[in-house]
Amino acid sequence: MTDKDQFPIHNPKLRDNSSKLIFSDNILSSQFLRDYADMDILRHIQPEDIEDVSERYVPLYSTERESDTVKKVNIYKYLNLTEEEKRSLDPLDLPLYVISLVEHKTNVEYNVAMQLLRYMVHIWEDYEREMNRLYPHISGRKDFRYPPILPIVYYEGTAGWTAPQDLADRILCGELLGKYLPHFQYQLITLHDISNTDLLAKGDEISLAMLINKIQTPEDMSAFAGLSGEQLDGILKDTPEHLLEILSKVFRALLYNMHMPEDEVEDVVARIKERKMGRLFENVTMDIQAERRNTAEARAERDLALQERNVALQERDIVHRDLEIHKHILRMIARRCPDDEIVASLTRHFHLTAEQAAEILKQAFEE
Repeated sequence: MTDKDQFPIHNPKLRDNSSKLIFSDNILSSQFLRDYADMDILRHIQPEDIEDVSERYVPLYSTERESDTVKKVNIYKYLNLTEEEKRSLDPLDLPLYVISLVEHKTNVEYNVAMQLLRYMVHIWEDYEREMNRLYPHISGRKDFRYPPILPIVYYEGTAGWTAPQDLADRILCGELLGKYLPHFQYQLITLHDISNTDLLAKGDEISLAMLINKIQTPEDMSAFAGLSGEQLDGILKDTPEHLLEILSKVFRALLYNMHMPEDEVEDVVARIKERKMGRLFENVTMDIQAERRNTAEARAERDLALQERNVALQERDIVHRDLEIHKHILRMIARRCPDDEIVASLTRHFHLTAEQAAEILKQAFEE
């Protein structure tokens, strides 16, 4: 099977596939965490400090999370411990690694805070089971601790990220709980908020991959083509062959998806493998107007599909809510509750006005 066959032209999961390719590599992952993760202890980590444990967690948690990656990052040598502290440290007292959970998104998802929390609890429960298997009842010790998990949402969409980053904002009437309101936040890395200049200044392969992933319109392609050829060539000067192959696959998939002719695509990919990023688009002609039309049509199709999905979800929620209201009424009728008490209960539990609750109760008696 050729590389091109692995990425068909109309691949609806193009960006998920590209993300999986990129973050599966420990060199690229270490660069990503060093450059963009909001944790000082990760500023100097190396590829050898990282173990990819995605296969352990992702399939067990959800088959829809194939583009997510989970990395175990060994931080022992970065703790600045004295020799005496190292000798006295009980390896069970502290998990000497950080788990990095990178969730890749191309569209805004409003429940991502809860999704990530479920994911983290899943990882912690798995850790607890494994430790209890190795050291029976260890989780019951006073000094038992769970490993730290850094949740990151890596967002490649062009629309602003409007989902709350704090779980507390998803709790109804959360202010009533005061200090008992649970707070949980994730780090958000929005690709399109990072300028091409800032990405290029990092001078590493992960930032080059992110520059490629920023390309979503013909204008983005033109902006990429206008970057400093000398700086681009400098990034690939010492790049290992397998990373050149990953970058080539990501770029090939993108260009085919933009309907670029095959011979021009392969010409571009060949230049990547030859480390000639500065001459990437020599002899390449792009019909910007045609690409703009293609992009607009693709965006319209995507927006329509998203709208239909949202309508279906809303209809499902309405049906579920109506069923719960009906059950609630039947339970209160079975307890011989008077109508005014049923109406009051409906307003409290389902946030209805008194008029709405009374009308629903009336319809229930008519059925």
